[in-house]
Amino acid sequence: MDTSRRMTWKPWIAASLLALSACSDADAGGESSGLCMIDCASGGLGGGGTGGVGGGTSGGSGNAGTAAPAGMGGVGGLVTAGQGGEAAAGMMTGGLGGAGSGGATTGGRDAADAGTMTTGGAGGAPPPGEHGCTPAPAGTFPTTTETGGPGGTYTIVRPTTLGEGGFKHPPVAWGNGLATVPSNYTELLESFASHGFVVIANPGTGSDPMVVRQGLEWLLEQNAAGGPFADMLAVDCAGATGYSMGGGASLGVGSHPSVKAIASIHGITGSAASAVAPILLTTSEGDDFVTISAFVMPNYDQSSTQPTFMAIHTRQDSAAVFGDHLEPLGAGGLDAEPAIAWLRYWIYGDEAQRPWFFGADCNLCGKDPWVMPLRKNHDWE
Repeated sequence: MDTSRRMTWKPWIAASLLALSACSDADAGGESSGLCMIDCASGGLGGGGTGGVGGGTSGGSGNAGTAAPAGMGGVGGLVTAGQGGEAAAGMMTGGLGGAGSGGATTGGRDAADAGTMTTGGAGGAPPPGEHGCTPAPAGTFPTTTETGGPGGTYTIVRPTTLGEGGFKHPPVAWGNGLATVPSNYTELLESFASHGFVVIANPGTGSDPMVVRQGLEWLLEQNAAGGPFADMLAVDCAGATGYSMGGGASLGVGSHPSVKAIASIHGITGSAASAVAPILLTTSEGDDFVTISAFVMPNYDQSSTQPTFMAIHTRQDSAAVFGDHLEPLGAGGLDAEPAIAWLRYWIYGDEAQRPWFFGADCNLCGKDPWVMPLRKNHDWE
């Protein structure tokens, strides 16, 4: 990515998040962190969502969305202290409330950059093991970026040529972080697509899990609807991933029966308890905004049955605004490789990714810059 461009949008994002974090500690439900990112909405029209609408646990109302700077799409208020019940279609326990009238609008959405070409070809591979659901590609793919999805407002990043050698591409739903849009993750989304995934990223700033799920369901429908994706997708082998607010949304999308792997990058608390796929949670000791104790650890604790891996790296930039929270923007920072490896392992059954996660000497097990992970609900030897 052009360095000068990164220097222009990172301060804008930081300024937006600073404005959103200026809520009172009381509004945050007494969180010790003093941050109330998940109490605020970034759009002027984004009213507070209610707690869950489908029989979940207890749950108060979401707080009203605060007014936002011009050009930022509304994302609706979010539930915090009241642990919002499980929403329709199993989305977000105790995380996001309803989207509100400005929820996930397209206001302020940048045009996505054209996909850059990567080297490598595609082709078949031996059938995956018991932890995979579709064969892995033999190489990597050139990528392209286009608009599409519901209302033609989503960003789709995919291999330029689909279906080479009969290959079926797994769909992957991406969720944006608060105050960001898909073009803030150009290199990262292209990296996902270069591994054969068709990535659909929600429009607008921030991510409501229902909006992210709608993008995935639209893409799944295209497999039988004609057009460029007809019979090109591995519809039973989807993934869900996202950053910050979108990382929490990816856990909500993880209740979809087609999702076979979830990678939440520095993600806020979401509905890990209702997810049906293996969960990777990546974060940093130096994330001073979406902190481990207040936001990421609850996701780990709520996961009760599915394989769950929490990977933590050391602080990278003590001087940055919000510490390491903005590190994944652009190319994904240290979180990109393990997130891609997680999707490849659980979706493709790619044994080459096993050293990232398994054994006492795994790549994320105390090898600089990674500290010892938390792992459960699986045999990790």
